[in-house]
Amino acid sequence: VLAPDLTAQGPGLSTLQAGRPHVAAFGAAMERSSLVVSLPSKKVTLAIGAACTLVVRVLLQRWRLRRTPPGSLGLPILGESIEYISHPAKFVEDRKLRYGPIFKTGLLFSPTVCLTGEHAKLLLKIPSIGWPSHFMALLGKTAMAAINGPRHKFQRAVGFAAFTDEALAAYVPEVEALTRKHLDLWVAKSRMGPFDPHEDIKMYTFEIAEKILIGQSSGTDLRSMLKTFNTWLDGFEALVDFNLPFTCFGKAMRARSALLEDYQRVIDQKRATGKLEGKDMLSLVMKEGTRGEPMTDEELKDFCINIMFAGHDTTKATIQTLLHYLHEKPAIRDQLEKEISAVWDGKSPLTWEQTQSCQAGKCGRFCAEILRVVPPANNLYRLVTEDMELEGYRIPKGWKVTASIPELHQAQDIDMSVDHSSLKQLENCTFGLGNRLCIGYKFAKLELIVWLMCTLRNYQTYVTGSKEILFPFRYMNVNVAFSHKAS
Repeated sequence: VLAPDLTAQGPGLSTLQAGRPHVAAFGAAMERSSLVVSLPSKKVTLAIGAACTLVVRVLLQRWRLRRTPPGSLGLPILGESIEYISHPAKFVEDRKLRYGPIFKTGLLFSPTVCLTGEHAKLLLKIPSIGWPSHFMALLGKTAMAAINGPRHKFQRAVGFAAFTDEALAAYVPEVEALTRKHLDLWVAKSRMGPFDPHEDIKMYTFEIAEKILIGQSSGTDLRSMLKTFNTWLDGFEALVDFNLPFTCFGKAMRARSALLEDYQRVIDQKRATGKLEGKDMLSLVMKEGTRGEPMTDEELKDFCINIMFAGHDTTKATIQTLLHYLHEKPAIRDQLEKEISAVWDGKSPLTWEQTQSCQAGKCGRFCAEILRVVPPANNLYRLVTEDMELEGYRIPKGWKVTASIPELHQAQDIDMSVDHSSLKQLENCTFGLGNRLCIGYKFAKLELIVWLMCTLRNYQTYVTGSKEILFPFRYMNVNVAFSHKAS
């Protein structure tokens, strides 16, 4: 305020300064202060504010991470997901060596604590499944995997009607018929030479899942329905869970809506006709509901899409791995062929008793070893709903806890001497743990045994190459040719 007035005095000020040195010094100070006042003070304020905000955020982050396990959460949102996806099992082993048996990381949009070895027993105490949020959206909010407590127990009790021994025995003829049908298709395709059976096995497992689940096949629309189903499956590989029309996840959610519409049509049809005497899973579950409290339509639709998921991709992966090891282990293959020939001629209809004979023998042990050595799922997940302590570490509410199935199994190669019934839960957890054990695991084993018996009794397979696939499912992708065995 003073500087302009002093300047306005012009020559008078100069005279005053010349006669009085202290006045001159005051004038010079005023000129310097005018330079300071002219600085962009808003930018300075913003810079100071940003710096303070950064400091506060760093302090808050350190406070939130206090006493958490060693490790790194990686990049914002993505965490260390990219490195994990490239090789899940190696990712865990490398960090186990670097940080110890319990470490933190950032996986699939969430801070995550990885437990190895015996520490993974903690998973048995946590009821809430901890799959990534976009997995849960794709499976449905009433899906068995998404709920806890009484409703989860209720769904398991009702759903179990589809997996009794009586129900499983009734599935055998349909599974055998579809297996023979698709093996013959693969023989015809092999006339052009070895091929990648990935899409063909997808078609096979999809048709079985659909026929056994809802009691009918899409027929001529099978490829169209499979395309919709595959679009939905692609959503599980989405790195960003943005539900927009052009994103992978957005397309998957629209495919989910289309699948649910089809399941609702089947449910309405069964209910309208009163025909719940079918041997398909959906009819059995709906019939079980008439004896007490039924599942809601939303629960029934989520049950359908979850059974399709469980009975399709993991089985597809395991069948390719079976083909790989049948080629790699010819001596074991010979043993399996002899066992099958001893109980079944390959021409008469396959029976439940024959499947169970092989399930209890070397065929069942071979399939169990395949699932132990190359488990299709990489990790088990749980959600921490309250702050908890483990080995002196704090695991904050909202974080995920995971364990690597390959790390727990510690299985390097097929060992036909292993007694799987004597293994601890953590040593053989392909189908999950505790109350989160896959409800359909018996059907998955039955489907593999029927496929193995039909293949080894009546067909030859020639694998010409294999490549390991690591994510989202782990399996051996093969090139193979099929032919009929000589009668």
